[in-house]
Amino acid sequence: MSSAYLGYRLKFGDTIISNDLIQKGTYNFTKEKRIVSTWKDAEAVEHQKVLPDRKVHIKFSLRERDLTEQESVAAIFATQDNITITYWDDYACVYDTSTFYMQAPTITHRNTVGGINYDATPIDLVEY
Repeated sequence: MSSAYLGYRLKFGDTIISNDLIQKGTYNFTKEKRIVSTWKDAEAVEHQKVLPDRKVHIKFSLRERDLTEQESVAAIFATQDNITITYWDDYACVYDTSTFYMQAPTITHRNTVGGINYDATPIDLVEY
């Protein structure tokens, strides 16, 4: 059986995020229920009206990196709304593309002699 996997998990527009830049052990991919409404009946039993499709939620951290590596991924921080992302769907083992928003990341760094080193940066993506 051949795989459709092309060696990356995420592509923001045309920018591929190298798996090497994803901090080991931080990549989480889930498909969450789209809950329209929740209510309790007269017997206090909770009910949910749920849409048939699921929304994708991806969380990971970019590992510590130097300025050159930061420049290679800087494009992903240019916008935080309506981001077209191609992602590896771990449930179906295929690539899919959808529109996401990014929770505002906090980028921290330390100055070093001759450059900048960036700390690990948590990224939280939620499909619209």
